[in-house]
Amino acid sequence: MKPKYKLKSWVVLCVYMISIGAIVASLFLVGKTLKSTGLSYDNLSYVFRGIIKNNEVPVVNYQNEGIIKPYLNENVAIAIGFYDKNDDAKVQEKSLILYKQTYMPNTGILYTNDQSFEIINVLDGTVEEIIADDIMGNIVTIKHSNNLTTVYQSLNEVNVIVGDIVKQADVIGTSGVNKIKTDSENMLLFEVLYNGVNINPENFYQMNIKDLS
Repeated sequence: MKPKYKLKSWVVLCVYMISIGAIVASLFLVGKTLKSTGLSYDNLSYVFRGIIKNNEVPVVNYQNEGIIKPYLNENVAIAIGFYDKNDDAKVQEKSLILYKQTYMPNTGILYTNDQSFEIINVLDGTVEEIIADDIMGNIVTIKHSNNLTTVYQSLNEVNVIVGDIVKQADVIGTSGVNKIKTDSENMLLFEVLYNGVNINPENFYQMNIKDLS
């Protein structure tokens, strides 16, 4: 019978350390190559969603006098309004979203325009989350207080990253597309959550900031 050979422990340790070193070196070279090409990581910040948990996002004490709409372009129009359970049936019908033969109530306002328009922050806050959604496109969530959050969906370009402290009227991105309404390439679905409940953004614009603290 041929004798069995067993690698000495120091040989195994050396092979292991060499393998780890090779992996680290490969990652370093890849990162250096990407950096040299001038690629930007800002718009990939959604990859890091979840690193900052909701209860760890700093709350900004906003000093604004009032609430503004999430755009400045005067030609922006409402494509689908907010679904209010207290509205009459005809208004509710216009506030439904049809996707894959299924009707859903619109929990925000879908804005649209013939041309691309900038999306601005409505109130001082902190960028809580950025994700890339297959249906809604890029989504930016901003936390304004412990009970107030705004969500900007269907963005094309995203100009912020998670953890950014943003001021009112700061540009956070540009209008884009989604799969729930495909007749425009320049849209924004804007949602407002107050105490965990979606409220009508049109009513939100008229609210007293002191009541939102």
